[in-house]
Amino acid sequence: MASKSFDELYPVKDEYDRFDARETAFGQALKKTGKMLQFSSLESKAGRILSGKKGFSLLDYAFHDAAGMYETPFGERHTQDRGNYKWQSLGTAKKYPGVGKWEATPEEAAKAVRKACKFYGAGDAGFAPLDRRWVYSHTRYGKPIVFEDVEEGYTTEEKAVIPESHKWVIALTVPMDLENFMHTPSATESVSGLGYSRMHFLGGMVAEFIRGLGYHAVPCGNDTALSVPIAIQAGLGHLGRHGRLITWKHGSMCRILKVFTDLPLAQSPMAPGGIVEFCEDCKKCAKHCPSQSISNGKRDYQTVSDANNPGALKWYVNAESCLDYWNVVESGCGICFRVCSFNKKPGLHHDVVKWFIRNIPALNKFWAWSDDVMGYGKRVPPEKFWE
Repeated sequence: MASKSFDELYPVKDEYDRFDARETAFGQALKKTGKMLQFSSLESKAGRILSGKKGFSLLDYAFHDAAGMYETPFGERHTQDRGNYKWQSLGTAKKYPGVGKWEATPEEAAKAVRKACKFYGAGDAGFAPLDRRWVYSHTRYGKPIVFEDVEEGYTTEEKAVIPESHKWVIALTVPMDLENFMHTPSATESVSGLGYSRMHFLGGMVAEFIRGLGYHAVPCGNDTALSVPIAIQAGLGHLGRHGRLITWKHGSMCRILKVFTDLPLAQSPMAPGGIVEFCEDCKKCAKHCPSQSISNGKRDYQTVSDANNPGALKWYVNAESCLDYWNVVESGCGICFRVCSFNKKPGLHHDVVKWFIRNIPALNKFWAWSDDVMGYGKRVPPEKFWE
């Protein structure tokens, strides 16, 4: 199936405005309760441990907490302009006397940066012009995010400043282990925290590499800008019905981060088509969503909750009811990730099915049906992990 351009596949209305991060589900929870999650206190975790609840034992929590050690290292949340996501040098990049910037064509730079990103641990790397539509208007804490004619990005108590010169973005994926994720929802599922830990290291290293070349970099995790549309424009994958990025290589099983930079980089081609068309027929994530937060219908421009930003053609997910369910199940849910038909271990037969999805979409309903028949996506009891 021939790849369409981003604007052809994901049209956006002219009146679309940059989204305010205070209006995301996590941002709204923070406004209402002063915290983003209600089930994460030591007391609530202790209650689950003492109750003997499967998947929430002391063993599970110790495993889970260690995997996420660098998600919030030493109690410090690494987010916008903090920790490994600092917008200035971390001290590793050197400025050698008499040596100027590294000079290369955008194509040469893209080749070298991709090589470095993959060496540092990225599942994939892609490049695109920075589309400011996807940059949040404000941070989760209400600070305006603005563009100014400065050399290096910075934040103050009043604003977060991205340099006008940062016209390119690097999108990166961090793969997640499929086997461990099959135990979700439970504390046994620790690959999410591990993914965030790896994101921090990867973002810091890629940014510092670029600074060592004589340029500047603004690394971002889930902060500052919307990750999924940036990743799509950078050729890493497409938007699934469940509102997450789906890649041909890792399915839904990846985290996304991005790095804004003034280093010119050649645009990556769009990922091969077929994923959106398959999601139109599959609906497996909507069927299995316990909170019914995922649309069963067609893509639309209209939102389904206050945590959505209208104006882009896509499947809108009710992020508020999704987050409410997290508090019911006392864990990140992730069932839509777990059941996604694109999550498969490498193998010839799965590659053959992907070829059909890309080239003969008329068979999509059959592949979605056969995915259920084969039992893919079923939850594995958490206690099985330790066996």
